[in-house]
Amino acid sequence: LNQNVAPILNEAKITFQIDIVAYDTNTSSIGEVLCDKADLIDDTVAVIVASSGKGKVKEFFVGSTCNYCLHRCKKPIIVYKP
Repeated sequence: LNQNVAPILNEAKITFQIDIVAYDTNTSSIGEVLCDKADLIDDTVAVIVASSGKGKVKEFFVGSTCNYCLHRCKKPIIVYKP
């Protein structure tokens, strides 16, 4: 995201923050962690997530962070497809 999305946001003069979130996979999904983190930051306007491009069949069996966030985050989600 930093290499692909950051230049677009900079060019549009949109202030952004990239946050690397450590999480425990034994207790939470990364989607849950992302949504919780977005709720904790008061000035979060939107969450940008990258689509893995696995396809619908693999997503059905494996699950998808992007899909989780789209359905459960309270903040708007922007999906970046590399």
